[in-house]
Order: sequence, then structure tokens, then C-alpha cells
Amino acid sequence: APATVLAQTGVVAATSANLTGGPEPRRLDEIAEELRSGCAAALDGGELPGTPSTVIDFSGGEPVVLREGAGSVEAALGAVRTLV
Repeated sequence: APATVLAQTGVVAATSANLTGGPEPRRLDEIAEELRSGCAAALDGGELPGTPSTVIDFSGGEPVVLREGAGSVEAALGAVRTLV
């Protein structure tokens, strides 16, 4: 199922993208160049308020929660289930 989700949506890098253990960026210029260089496009919407997002890795056989943030894990997984 995770491969199906990735095939339908592609890879998404958002402003909450950070290297493991690194700071949670609020602005485009705070995202590590190592991550930005792998993106075809980056949109700068200015500084973001609020709590960083929940991040779930779907690249393996089972989803793995990398960071629990503003969105609930249960809600995210429920939304993904509607896609597959």
C-alpha cells in the first residue's frame, strides 16, 4: 500500500523538511541545501506559524512515524487508507 500512495502522489518536500535531528525550518532559506538541491521546485510562502507537521515515512512495507506534530497520526493514516 505505501508504494501505491507514493506512485499516486509522488514525493513531497515541505517546509517541515529537515535533516534528522536538525532544526525544524520555518522559512525556505532554513531548509538544508542538501534537501533543497533534490527538489525540482521550491515555493517561498514566507515564514510559517504554528506547530510543525506530522511526518510519516511510507517508503517501506509499513508506515513509520518520524515525527508527531500538529496533525494526528490516526487521521493521516485514515486519509491515506482512502487512497488505496
